[in-house]
Amino acid sequence: MKRLVLPSVLLSFLSVLPLEAQDWERIKSDPGIVWGEGWGSSVEEADREALASLSSRICVGVTSEYRSEEWQQASSSGDGYSSVRSSRLRTVTSTTLSNTGRLVLRSGRKAHVGRWITRTELDGLFADRERRVLDYEVSALEAEVDGRAGDALKYHYWAYVLLRSLRRPSELRDDGGRMLLNAIPERMNRILSDISVTASKGQDRLSLSFLFRGRPAADLAFSCFNGSGWSPRTEVRNGRAEVVLTPGALAEIVQLRIDYEYRSDAAIDAELADLLAVADTRPLKKSNIIFRR
Repeated sequence: MKRLVLPSVLLSFLSVLPLEAQDWERIKSDPGIVWGEGWGSSVEEADREALASLSSRICVGVTSEYRSEEWQQASSSGDGYSSVRSSRLRTVTSTTLSNTGRLVLRSGRKAHVGRWITRTELDGLFADRERRVLDYEVSALEAEVDGRAGDALKYHYWAYVLLRSLRRPSELRDDGGRMLLNAIPERMNRILSDISVTASKGQDRLSLSFLFRGRPAADLAFSCFNGSGWSPRTEVRNGRAEVVLTPGALAEIVQLRIDYEYRSDAAIDAELADLLAVADTRPLKKSNIIFRR
């Protein structure tokens, strides 16, 4: 008798569940879906909790895919392994949540919201990032040939940030078979090494001349120490730029920081902008230019 009663009780229970709850149970039982749920005093608060839960589950779901790769990069103390992996997973999940489904299971003061994303959608997202990495690298190399050092640095860096957000970044290579994880920083440092700067001081400003491989730099962006702090981001046009100095500043030693992130330009791409915001790449030493005027 028990074998007959239990299924009927279960069916009766499901029949009185709201349609949303039944849908949510099906979603959670689907192995092709990653899901998270949250509760709060409003739908908005519950939704934020659901997104956080989903992000955490995505992290857990892909951790094993990073384990062997990151272990090879770990320091003897083991600190490098955890910090690098944590950073990589943060960039992976920071923007995967734009294509999620949402189900409001309960509204009001005891709101309950479910969020989910299909594993197919995640695979497509990573594949799209791979294509964009390669496209940005093509643009960077073209800009370098044209003498547009700023554009070359920008596209290289954007490619590098996207590359680091992939599940297996060491597998992506250029047409020559080089691992982009190593090649991109080398290319950026080569560009920075080929930038030369001279300066002359007026009454209250510094006039700067930029050459890239012997020609006036077509485009660059930088900040300059003006005697009391760093100047606003300044753009180079036709190899020339000016920086207003703090009154009394001698500017005998010129200190510049070449911009290669171009975060404001990335604002048109929400995913890239989010990745740039959480990127923890080490600053390129060659982006700091210091010389005596």
